[in-house]
This record gives sequence, C-alpha cells and structure tokens, in this order.
Amino acid sequence: MATSVELVPFDQHQIATIRRDDGVYVVMKPIAEALGLNWGSQHKRIRTHPVLAKGIVVTTIPSLGGEQETITLSLESFHGWLVTLHPDRTQNAVTRELVVRYQERAFRVLFDHFHGAGQLPAAMPIQSRIAIQNQVLRLTAKLQHTRNRTERRVIHAMIGDLCRDIGMAPPAMNDLGFDAPHPSDAVAPFWAGIAELKRRGVVFNHSRTSGLLAINRTALAEEFKQAGITLKLDTQLGRALRASDPRYIAAKTVNSRLTGGGIHCWVFTDTD
Repeated sequence: MATSVELVPFDQHQIATIRRDDGVYVVMKPIAEALGLNWGSQHKRIRTHPVLAKGIVVTTIPSLGGEQETITLSLESFHGWLVTLHPDRTQNAVTRELVVRYQERAFRVLFDHFHGAGQLPAAMPIQSRIAIQNQVLRLTAKLQHTRNRTERRVIHAMIGDLCRDIGMAPPAMNDLGFDAPHPSDAVAPFWAGIAELKRRGVVFNHSRTSGLLAINRTALAEEFKQAGITLKLDTQLGRALRASDPRYIAAKTVNSRLTGGGIHCWVFTDTD
C-alpha cells in the first residue's frame, strides 16, 4: 500500500500525518507530547477504547535512526480522541488553552488540507460521509451526557464543523442537554445567607485571624436552619465555592475561637 508522510502546519506546530490509499492517519505520539500529555497513558486509553481502537494503524515512518514503527489514528478517530480530552483537568493554563485550540480547530485544518477547504458535500466519497455522520452521532450523544460548560462548547463547535461538511444544519446546543449552573450562580445564595447571619449578629466565624472567615459546615447548617435560610451545604457547593470565588483559601482544621479546639472549616478571606 502506497504511503506518504505529510507535515500539516497548525498554529506554531506541525501535525505529522500519513496519507495511505485507504485514508489519512495522524501520528499520535508527537501530538500527545505537544499537548503535555503522557503518551503511555494516552496510548493505553486509545487501545482500550471500544471505538478509538478500531482506528489504530501501526505503520513505519522515517527517522534519524532509520524506519521506525509508530501508532497512528484515522482522521475520524483522531477527532474522536480529541473529544475525550478534558481541558479542565489540567492545572497548567497554557496546556489547557492548547488542548482547547486543538479540539476547536485541528480536525478542520487537517480535513481542509487533505480534502480542500470549502469542498462541496456532494463531492465527498460515501464512506467519508458515513464516517462523519457516525462521528456526529457519537458527539451528540456525548454532548447530551456532559454538563461541563467548556466541554459542551468545544463539542458543539466540532459538531457544527462536521455538519457543514455533509450539508446538515447543526442542532442547537440547548437541544442536546444543558450546562451545569455557573459556579457564581450556585454560590450566590450561600453568600446571601452569610450576609444575613452577619446582619442578625450571629457569631459563626471560627477564625482567630483578622481578615479570615472560617466556617464549619455542620454548625453553619444549623445557623441557617434557625434563621429560616434553606440551603444545602453539600460537597457540590464546596466545589462551586472553590471554583468561583478568589476569596476561597482552603478546607482545613483550624484552632477555633468559638470552641477552643480544632474544627474542620471552609476558610475564606473576610471582606467585611
């Protein structure tokens, strides 16, 4: 089978690809490393994924040491692999931004390179049309099951690109599930409750340090109950507090000025 290696420019990067008689394949290890991902872990994820594993082709490419075996994914499977990445799981802002850029644009750049930008859907081989339709179905199913705001927008952008390639109007994002509440919306009732307790003169701050607010979840729940404030102080709210407000410092045990001993608290800067 005839093969050729092509480097496709992408921003300041190059995506190594293999053009074969049966389609286009993306060389995966350099992509994973460029995104700051551990290739060994990604290789295992691809091999064990019931869909992505079907797109694997092991081929040889030239290197300084001679011919070298490498793992590639079909162009459609490469697109699917990008969808499985979760930008929010990395702490590195640069890496997170790079992952999102690849998710939003890499497939489009590769498709245009090999098939021509603006190609009419009718000119597309039936096998490619079917592959894209199947990918749209997989992405819409994923969009219905995730509530992560960033991930939903990336997936919907991918669906839009694919639908345009086959002459379909993409479905509206709100027809395919819903975003989780924004953290700032989720915590607004909490801070309103805190302000109300302060207004009433309720003492609930365990911190001995000026400028800090240390709140014990169990004790605060009781204070809210007595004040007629209905709010569930659960782990989900704790995650929203950490994500939404720079006032959050830590969840830790503090030496309480109220009880005289150690007590576990959410600790914030106190703006009042």
